[in-house]
Amino acid sequence: MKRHDLLQELIEGLITDAQAEDISDEVLADMDRTIPVHDALGMSRSEWTAYAHGVEFQEIAKWRAHGWPNRCFVCGQLINVENFGWLAREHDGRMQLKHVVCPKKN
Repeated sequence: MKRHDLLQELIEGLITDAQAEDISDEVLADMDRTIPVHDALGMSRSEWTAYAHGVEFQEIAKWRAHGWPNRCFVCGQLINVENFGWLAREHDGRMQLKHVVCPKKN
């Protein structure tokens, strides 16, 4: 199976969001896969986790290119994306991050 850098292909305009979904579906359907799905798609574990939380590929590509949201939308404290402990949720009409266990009660 061909490896992709799905988000980079989106950033460069080489594929559409619909094509990214099709490629992802192909990789997920490949039962002979010997590498993790996120690796086959050229995504980090954080990027794949965000996708699993419902963030669209195009949005994650924007985060890769321009920086991830790094503050909890509930308490405003910093989130270290690479350390996980966050959830991607829609807030104020866009996908943002919040702590799994937020210091401030929601």
